[in-house]
Amino acid sequence: MTDPEKLQLLLDRAEISDVVYRYATGADQLDADLFAAVFTDPLTVHIRGGSFGAGRQQTLPSPKFAQGVMKGLGRFAQTQHLFNAYKIDINGDEARTLVYMQARHFIRASEGVHPPWDMGGYYIHHLVRSSSGWKVREYSLDITWETNVAPRPESR
Repeated sequence: MTDPEKLQLLLDRAEISDVVYRYATGADQLDADLFAAVFTDPLTVHIRGGSFGAGRQQTLPSPKFAQGVMKGLGRFAQTQHLFNAYKIDINGDEARTLVYMQARHFIRASEGVHPPWDMGGYYIHHLVRSSSGWKVREYSLDITWETNVAPRPESR
């Protein structure tokens, strides 16, 4: 690998890490535009494990997905998603990440007294290089543990 190729690899890894961290920032700040901007349009998502059970894979427009996530997270007084990109594999204009996650979801007082809903797991992102930088085309979230699962809003 030449020095310019090594430099490009480092730049790509840094940009991909930024994409991953913008996802968490957009989620925690309830910024649908920032959140949606990390994805291609459309986007394929599969969230499974824990209270999500087997989940389901869905392909949908990224703004629609972002609005759904913002609605789901908006019921919490605060959230905090902590990510660490453990692995980034780049192959030309495509990349794959393994990102470990821990997240805290603090229930609003209006929903009663409940300890924070904590969870952990990992994401696998499939990214593509676009004219506006790296974007997540597809991802899965595997929740491997949870504590104090938040009650569903409709059950209150």
